[in-house]
Amino acid sequence: MASIAASLRQRELRAIQAQKAGGSSAFLTSAEKAKNLEQEGRDALGRGDAPSAVRLFGAALYLQPSNDTLFGARAEAHLACCDFQSAVLNLRRALKLSREEAEAAEAQQQQQQQQQQQQPAGEAAAAAAAAFRRAASHAARLARVLDLRAVSLLEDGAHEEAEPLLTEAISLDSSLRELYLHRALANTALEKYEDALRDLSKCVAMDDADADVHFLRAKLSLLVGDLPSARRAADRALALEPGHPEALELQGTMGECAAVYKDEATKLLLLGSPSDAISNLTHAMALQPEDPEIQVRRGAARRQSGLLYEAVRDFEAAIKKAGGKHAHGQRLLTLTFNDLGVKLATARRYPDALGWFDRAIGSDDSMGPLYLNRGDCHRSLGSIAEALSDFERAAELFAGDAKAQWQIQSRIALVHNERGTQLFNHAAVRHAAVEFSRAIECNPRVAHFYVNRAMSTMQLGRYELARDDLLTALRLSPNNERAQRLIAQLSPGDA
Repeated sequence: MASIAASLRQRELRAIQAQKAGGSSAFLTSAEKAKNLEQEGRDALGRGDAPSAVRLFGAALYLQPSNDTLFGARAEAHLACCDFQSAVLNLRRALKLSREEAEAAEAQQQQQQQQQQQQPAGEAAAAAAAAFRRAASHAARLARVLDLRAVSLLEDGAHEEAEPLLTEAISLDSSLRELYLHRALANTALEKYEDALRDLSKCVAMDDADADVHFLRAKLSLLVGDLPSARRAADRALALEPGHPEALELQGTMGECAAVYKDEATKLLLLGSPSDAISNLTHAMALQPEDPEIQVRRGAARRQSGLLYEAVRDFEAAIKKAGGKHAHGQRLLTLTFNDLGVKLATARRYPDALGWFDRAIGSDDSMGPLYLNRGDCHRSLGSIAEALSDFERAAELFAGDAKAQWQIQSRIALVHNERGTQLFNHAAVRHAAVEFSRAIECNPRVAHFYVNRAMSTMQLGRYELARDDLLTALRLSPNNERAQRLIAQLSPGDA
C-alpha cells in the first residue's frame, strides 16, 4: 500500500510540473487520475504485460475503491497471470458493488416516484439499469471463471474443492450446461451419485444429443441400482453413437448380468422361492427389457406365487413384445385366466368368475377343463342350459379319457337333476321325470336321483315304476330316509 501511495505522489508531482509548464494552475481530480490509471492498465494488458496491468488497476482502485468496473478489469489481469483465486475474489467484489449500486439507484428511483407522483427525469432509472447490466455481466463472467477454476481442480483430483465452486457458478448463471456436467463429474468422484444424476438430467434437458452424457447416466444408474434407467440411458447413447465403445461394453455387461439373474431365478423356483425368483427376473428385465422370454418367466413365477393379476399383466406385455405371437406365453395367460375364475368361484363371486372363464375360453377354446369350470359356474348361477352346453363341449374335448368322461357325466347328471327339481316344483311332473331319467342315465350310482324320479312317477300314477326306483335307491343307500318313507307309503303292510 505504501508503494502505491508513493507512486501516486510521484504521479501528482509530475502532473503539477506538467501543468505549470503548460501555464495551467488546475489539478486532476481523483476520478480523472483513476481514469488515466485504468487506461494505462488496459494498455498494459493489451501489450501482454499483465503484472503491470494488475498494479495499475490496483492504483486506480486506491483512488476509487467502489468502482466495480475496475475490479472486473483487475480480475482479467489476474486471469492473464493465471491467478484464478485473485480473479475470483475481484469478480465477487465487482458483483457485490454493482448490485449494491443497482439497488441504491432503484431505491432512489422509487423515492422520486413517490415524491413527484410521476415518472422522474430518468437519471435514476438509467443508473439502475446500467448497474444491473454490469452486475449481470460480472455474474456471467464470474460463473465462467469459477468453472475454469473448478475444471483445474478436477484435473488435479481436488473434487471436494471443485464442487462448491460449481454450485456457486450455477447460482450465478444456470443456463450454462457445462456447469452441470462438471459438477456431475465432481459428485461422481465424491460418490454422490444421486446428485450427479440430477445434474446429468439437467444436461440432457438442455441437450439430448450427447452420447457421453447418456453413457455416464447409464453407469451412475447402475451404481444406484436403477436398472431400467441404466438400460434406457445406454440404449440412448448407442442410438446417438452406434459405435460408442464404452456404451457397447456396458450393454454387453448388462446382458451378462441379465443371464445370471435368469439362471439364479430358475434355481430359486426349483427351491420353492418364487418371490426371490421374481426379484431376480425383475432385475433381468430391467437389463434386457426387450426380451419377452424374461417377462414370461416372471409371469410364471408370479402365477406360482398366487399373484395372478400381476401374472396376467406380464404375459400380456410379453406377447405384445413378441409381436402378438408367443405360444408359451399365450397358454400361460389362458391358464391364469382360468386360475382367476377358479379363485373367484371359490369365493362364490360367480359373475366375476364367469368373466375370467369367458376370457380363458376366448383365448383358447380347445381346453376341456375350461368348459368344465365355466359349466360349474353357470350351474351355480342357475343357468342350466349354459351349464349343459359347456359340459357337453367338455365331453367332446375329453373323448377317449374315461376318467374325465365319468367326471363330466356326473356333472351333467347333477344339471339334469336340478332341472328336474325345478320342473317338479312348478308342477311339470312329466317333464321332471324325463330330466331325472337323464340324470340317472349319466350317473346311475346316485340314490336321490331315483328317489326324485319315484316322486314324479308316483304323481303320475306309475306306482310300480316308483317302487322299483325306491328299491334301487335303498340298495345304493340303505339308510336313505326319503326312500324309506316313500316305499312305506306304497307298501303300508310291508312297513
